[in-house]
Amino acid sequence: MLASDPRRLYVILGVAVLALLFARNVLVKRSDRGDAPAMLRAEALAEQWFDIIEARKQQAGIVSEVPQTFKHSAMLGQEWSEFTTTLGSLEAKRTAANPRFAALMIRMLHDAGVDSSSTVGLVLSGSFPTLAVTSLAAVQTIGARAIIFSSLGSSSFGANQPGATWLDMEAWLAKDGGLRYRSALVTMGAEGDSGGGLSEEGLEILRRTADRHGVVLSVFTSIEEAIQSKEELLVSAGPDILVNIGGNQTSLGICEHASTIPTGLVRHPLHCSDPGRGLIERFSSHHIPVVHLLNIRDIASRYDLPLLPDTDGSSVNDNVLYDTTVERVPVLLLLFGLLGLIVMTGRIVL
Repeated sequence: MLASDPRRLYVILGVAVLALLFARNVLVKRSDRGDAPAMLRAEALAEQWFDIIEARKQQAGIVSEVPQTFKHSAMLGQEWSEFTTTLGSLEAKRTAANPRFAALMIRMLHDAGVDSSSTVGLVLSGSFPTLAVTSLAAVQTIGARAIIFSSLGSSSFGANQPGATWLDMEAWLAKDGGLRYRSALVTMGAEGDSGGGLSEEGLEILRRTADRHGVVLSVFTSIEEAIQSKEELLVSAGPDILVNIGGNQTSLGICEHASTIPTGLVRHPLHCSDPGRGLIERFSSHHIPVVHLLNIRDIASRYDLPLLPDTDGSSVNDNVLYDTTVERVPVLLLLFGLLGLIVMTGRIVL
């Protein structure tokens, strides 16, 4: 039964607020991670690579449709082009245009046990060139080996501009930025990972792009063949972790669980026996950790990264460089104390 005197409620609320502030400021502690210097090096490298891509686009007269209201907006593409695969979220692309994601990738790779002796498998979609850059900056900073599969199709505001596809960006970074990795397999992306749903004009742009870079596009007769072919190549490389960026169909698969795959670092095995399962679930079921970069705003929120980067790209008070620990015993005692207060003041009549 509720007490009739509201003053008791005010007292309890006041004590609860004070207890919450005490717990947050005293019982929740942040400590510097030992790999913070590596995180900052990766972030600086990603920033350098962003600048190189933006300069190259400017030299070629390739202008983003996104308003120049935040730093690195030039990394984004346009809403639609002949090889745009699906509608994409501008907010998500803005969130991802942050070199700090390179630091976050260092954190997740290290938490998964990746070091310079490891092999990282990366499946990159043209939809998030910024995350492709930050992920490669992290892998190169660690010094790990990488095997890269990339797809050229892109959702809105990704690498979807003729002359500024992911293949172009990769080549620019290799020539001007010291990128040590190149794609081992390149596809068109889109439906079936072979350009399904794109216009003939869009397919021709991608073919010409591949020819210009001396790359042979891999084309498959079905999505099942695409998944199996990539799986076999990855298995032969012996990856210690799989990194997926974007929504390439071979990564997600075509089973009913595709939309429920958790994002960020996934260390626990995902068990799916559906024959249409993608690379993420296939490798995870063999106890290989996965970093799944999709639903970017959700990942950013976990680490207090800005959802809308500011104009000058100044740093924010995020949690990427820190480990957070909670003093569990004092927190439990505090909760029991609050419960006792409620009972004693008559908020609940026993």
